[in-house]
Amino acid sequence: MLSPVLWCYGVFGAVIVTAIITLCVRRGGDAVLWLGAVCYAAPLAAFGSQHLTLHRAIAALIPPWIPWHDFWAYFVGTCFIAAGLSLVTRVQGRLAASLVALVFFLFVLLMDIPGWLHQPGNRFALALALRELAFSGGALAGAAALTGHRLARGPAWLRHTTRLPLGRAGGPASPSPAFTGDRRLSEIQATAARYFVAIAILYYSLEQFLHANYVPGIPLNRVTPPGLFGHAFWTYFAAVIYAVAGVLLLRNKHTRSAATALGATVLVVVAAVYVPMAVALRNLIGFNFLADTLMFAGALFLLAAAMPVTPSASAGDHERDKSSEPRARAAGPSLP
Repeated sequence: MLSPVLWCYGVFGAVIVTAIITLCVRRGGDAVLWLGAVCYAAPLAAFGSQHLTLHRAIAALIPPWIPWHDFWAYFVGTCFIAAGLSLVTRVQGRLAASLVALVFFLFVLLMDIPGWLHQPGNRFALALALRELAFSGGALAGAAALTGHRLARGPAWLRHTTRLPLGRAGGPASPSPAFTGDRRLSEIQATAARYFVAIAILYYSLEQFLHANYVPGIPLNRVTPPGLFGHAFWTYFAAVIYAVAGVLLLRNKHTRSAATALGATVLVVVAAVYVPMAVALRNLIGFNFLADTLMFAGALFLLAAAMPVTPSASAGDHERDKSSEPRARAAGPSLP
């Protein structure tokens, strides 16, 4: 029988292979969105496998007032694996991302916040709660990015279904209710995701400045191995980037660049710290730290994909639409 760690690596690799095949078949698309989906989905599915292979340990984490502990462990684990595959194949990707965001938000409300309130002086408990909140924000951003991707590439009838009368010439098409509703929902999801991630990033920045001897990326309860190349440098490096980019996210300035820089920073940390740690430990703890931080990088890339490319892009499109309206009126066929 395979050990839980081998199941984790197997599921992790299977999702990555599925993502590569999907990318080869579909070709094109937002590279940041693809990268975020893979970095988020592979660890998510691997953690889902732990709900199946270590279901008793997972069930013990569920609050006692919630019934059917074993059922929820199996159910959430199966859903995580399905959601990971859905995100990389884009089959019901928006729905999967939205539901994953809801699950992690419920984790925060039902388990992490009560656990932290029980030990308010425990900085690691707060870091865990904010990690789950950032994971929720990443999935929420993924849903928003996939919504924007669908609207941008969708058929014309989805974007424009009615025409407003302008005198005798006929008028320009107005956005359909479905298009307007989806776009508004996408904006709400992206905004909530930005705040979820920014709060976690700024707290992590402070923690990394104060406790540079602990692991970087997500400052959890583990000291950085003393023999690791760079050692505390990686923690200070992440702390500086987190501080600058976190403020930009909170102020809604250069959000796509800030989130992309954060994701790239965490990827560097994963390669420099967590891959060597996982190789040295060769157990479930090493894998969990690696997958956990990689999933955090995925959440950051998904947030970047949900942010506008340039601050003035939408304004420029609006001005072009306004300037083209008189030409559309003049070019319209006259009626007898």
